[in-house]
Amino acid sequence: MKPQKAVKTETLRIAAGTAVLCAVMLLVYLLLGQLRWQVVASAVFSGCWAVLNFFLMGLTVQKAAVDTARAKNLMQFSYSLRMLGSALVMIVGFTVPAFEPIAVVVPLLFPRITILGMQISGKYKPEPKTESEGGEQ
Repeated sequence: MKPQKAVKTETLRIAAGTAVLCAVMLLVYLLLGQLRWQVVASAVFSGCWAVLNFFLMGLTVQKAAVDTARAKNLMQFSYSLRMLGSALVMIVGFTVPAFEPIAVVVPLLFPRITILGMQISGKYKPEPKTESEGGEQ
């Protein structure tokens, strides 16, 4: 399935926000004198998963919009697989010596922080509900 323009656009926004927040995290590590190659590897590893996770969610929503009969099952299955992927990322981050555990976990929050920042700045506004969707009358 080819990603729609909205999925691509939002994924690029999330990728940019995640990259900026990873850079800020690395700067904090640098200022604390704790910046090592393991921290950088962790930020890249976890940041890439966070963006991929968001992209996969977007593709699932796109597919669920087309296949409304199976939408709920698609969303639940996708959520389960993506959470399993996030758990595996954290397990790797905590067990493989090439990674710094905190620097693996923190970037997983960056897509949410990016969305919150976009909402606060007014760059992202959810579509208003129509009357048929149960919006205010």
